[in-house]
Amino acid sequence: MTTPDRPFTTLAFLVRRARRSRGMSQRRLSRALGMSQGYVGHLESGRFRPTVETLKALSSALGLSYGRLAVEVGYITPEEFESPMDEGQLARLNEIEDLTDEEWESILDYARYVKTRRGSGE
Repeated sequence: MTTPDRPFTTLAFLVRRARRSRGMSQRRLSRALGMSQGYVGHLESGRFRPTVETLKALSSALGLSYGRLAVEVGYITPEEFESPMDEGQLARLNEIEDLTDEEWESILDYARYVKTRRGSGE
């Protein structure tokens, strides 16, 4: 269950459980991620939202599904994770895979705007 001061507790639990099940210390995970041990501790506290790059590194280091991690931090919805993509959708994603977090947020803001305009008749 998330709380206002720890909005990413589910992610924290998943990371901690996967790390421990692999017999990894926070120090070893931090080395695998190329980040400080303090960062891993904060990540496992559930207090902040890691970047897309960090989620990719966690997925690789811990054998966790990137999609599941992305759902837990709100980068994608559960519906987006659960519905398979066709080749056209995958091709479009490959074209924009190197966007920064700020660029992704801008795109998501624009997509939300477009969705609100659908029903307005403009």
